[in-house]
Amino acid sequence: MKKAMVLMMALALTWLLAACGGAQLADIYDQDEVTARAEDVVSLINDRDYEAVTALVREDLRDQLTADTLRDAWDATLDKSGAFQEYKSETVIGQKSKSTGEDYAVAVLVGQYENGARTFTISMDQNLDLVGIYMK
Repeated sequence: MKKAMVLMMALALTWLLAACGGAQLADIYDQDEVTARAEDVVSLINDRDYEAVTALVREDLRDQLTADTLRDAWDATLDKSGAFQEYKSETVIGQKSKSTGEDYAVAVLVGQYENGARTFTISMDQNLDLVGIYMK
């Protein structure tokens, strides 16, 4: 399980650390669409449909994240969390990759569950494909 968490954190941090730019969302993104996509991802996670989550990952990154990796990393956390209740906050910011110049949208959703809150950080490219995903 530690290996899976490290892999997911590395994937998310690779994109977030490579990104440097202000928090302003690039014009190529619609904040409502980014938020809706992030909510869809969290819903899939809550349903434990990890195959569907990995299908949303950008094609060149899919081999780095499998449904089994997500299952191993998140099932126990979701078991402890209890049922999802609502979003406490939703924030969308922009990031720009230093190495490629590509703009990313980063959605940070804090979900309230029966037994506590969980924070999801979901990074997307201009096609709204996932380039980073992290649950804390």
